[in-house]
Amino acid sequence: MLKIKNLLSAVTIVSASLGSILPAHFVHADTSERQLYTQAKAAFEKKDMPLADKLTAQLKNYPLVPYLHTRQIKRDIAKLNDTFVSDFINEHKATPFADDVQSARLNNFLRQKKWNAFTKAYAAFPIKSRRFQCQLGNAQLQLGHKKQAFVSAQRLWLVGYSQHSACDPLFAQWTAQGKLTSSLAYQRFWLAIQKKNFALAKYLARFISKPVHKKESELFWAVKDKPSLIENATLLKAKTPQHGIIAAYAIRQIARKDINKAANLWLRDRERLTLSQEVTDKTNSYFGMRYAKGFRSNAVQMLAKLDPNYSYEKLTEWRIRLELAKQDWEDTLTLIDKLPTNLKNEGRWVYWKETATHRLNPKKYQVNYGEVIKERSFYGFLASETTNSPFYLNHRPSGITTAHKNKLSELAAFKRIKELLALDYQYAARVEWNRLSKQLSTNDQLAMAHVAYDWGWYDQAIRGAARIKAWDDLDIRFANPHKSLFEELANERGIYQTWAVAVARQESAWHQYARSRVGARGLMQLMPATAKMTAKKFDIKYSGVNQLFTPRTNISLGTAYLAQVLGTFNGNRVYATAAYNAGPHRVKKWLKARSNVPLDVWIETIPFDETRNYVQNVLAFSVIYDVMAARNASLLSSVKPNSLALSINMKNSKPTL
Repeated sequence: MLKIKNLLSAVTIVSASLGSILPAHFVHADTSERQLYTQAKAAFEKKDMPLADKLTAQLKNYPLVPYLHTRQIKRDIAKLNDTFVSDFINEHKATPFADDVQSARLNNFLRQKKWNAFTKAYAAFPIKSRRFQCQLGNAQLQLGHKKQAFVSAQRLWLVGYSQHSACDPLFAQWTAQGKLTSSLAYQRFWLAIQKKNFALAKYLARFISKPVHKKESELFWAVKDKPSLIENATLLKAKTPQHGIIAAYAIRQIARKDINKAANLWLRDRERLTLSQEVTDKTNSYFGMRYAKGFRSNAVQMLAKLDPNYSYEKLTEWRIRLELAKQDWEDTLTLIDKLPTNLKNEGRWVYWKETATHRLNPKKYQVNYGEVIKERSFYGFLASETTNSPFYLNHRPSGITTAHKNKLSELAAFKRIKELLALDYQYAARVEWNRLSKQLSTNDQLAMAHVAYDWGWYDQAIRGAARIKAWDDLDIRFANPHKSLFEELANERGIYQTWAVAVARQESAWHQYARSRVGARGLMQLMPATAKMTAKKFDIKYSGVNQLFTPRTNISLGTAYLAQVLGTFNGNRVYATAAYNAGPHRVKKWLKARSNVPLDVWIETIPFDETRNYVQNVLAFSVIYDVMAARNASLLSSVKPNSLALSINMKNSKPTL
């Protein structure tokens, strides 16, 4: 351990006021040191450096001291011996501190124009940063390594986005030496077009001087302004790769208003023009998904044209779904047979193959799901339920010992994580945790997940198990940390508590402070507008979005909203689950389009992949939670037997739905 004296600062850590997630006996350990750390941090923030230094000197071996030392080094970087700084980085190379200190070190070399020191330090410990990559080129230039610098300049310049401004001096020298040619500008122009960075492409036009290059770049702008120009088949030439890019762009624009016209133009040009495999695959998939998920009247025919050789697995799966929606069992079987072997043998398609085969010959063919019945999955449970077979959870405890967990707890990173959690610096704890897990064996990572579970850090335990594919360790994957709240609040709303628990598990994996990209918050991932509306409708005390991070408030509002959507869809838990994810308006639209199909077909043909997976997960999670709690479990509790494709006309099996 480095001995760092008279150097103190406090690191600013993003924290959430979650209340400690650690056991009480742990939280109260080392209270005096935590107080000193907190005081030192406050002193740093108030710029009272003498006090901060004095307090840090008293901490010595406290696990979070490196955070303070990091700030000290960053503060005093210009005065410190570089060997000392380098030693600190090497000692903490696997920690977040190393990146922070190395960034400060590199910036110090740049300020002092120590180009050689910068290049050596960067080579020894590179930082993923466009800015530093640019500065490396500048340093090479300053050291007289022009050839090397200009190689760097071309590599940095030839991208489809605007580079960091730190590259400007390098680019200026590179350009002044005549290295920026029309051909390079032309290459970058098309890279920018493919990234839809049109402002950059406009800027690059000034460097395009060759007549042939100018002609092709100007053609793009003409087609961009008027995509219908490509309807003239003679406009775009087969042997000009850039014309393929123009066609792909224009066809997508036309598709916004007239998908049939666009698709036919694509079918006309995709073999004729020079296109990259990536563009071809993306465009074929784009049109295929638009037709399939929109259940367009000509979807079957168009998908057959787009993918005649069944080259795209996801499109083939959607071709099957289109036949399921029509309940065309013969074509369903034909298409399932076109899937690759690995997909064909998945529980989903085994279920539908058996269903289709039975429906074609219900009197003679008895379904045989084989091993699918033993799967812990939506289709495994559905196969079990429709054939009156038991549910298989396949729970396999990991056998992680207390000794193993204790051994991990001796790691310096583990000690820091404990302290960060005790001080409610959850974000910093996650950063440390994720960084540490990447350095450990699979078995150690599993032990880490169990430690997180022991601490009540359930979402981290779930993520840890998922990272190493420990799918069968159900104890840590299916915790129920707010059991009493769900019992109370779900019963108050008249809904099945396990359903609400399964929704929360799917929504947040028990991350109390989860926040989605669109703004959903908390355990049950409520949108602020939905929360406000629900609070008013059900007379629930609610003072604003921050309350959504409080378990009681979040679960109260979430269960109330579940009750509301359940009522909207006449007690159908499947439709209500879909509505919780995608919105009632979309579910009503889907029901209007396909209300006459069996329920299992309806689930499989939900147009949104996310919502389909969501519904299947929530239903399966409900079974898992009920079986683990020794309750009677049912996948589709409120569904009549004849509501499923397999149950219709079945005489030999006895579904218990």
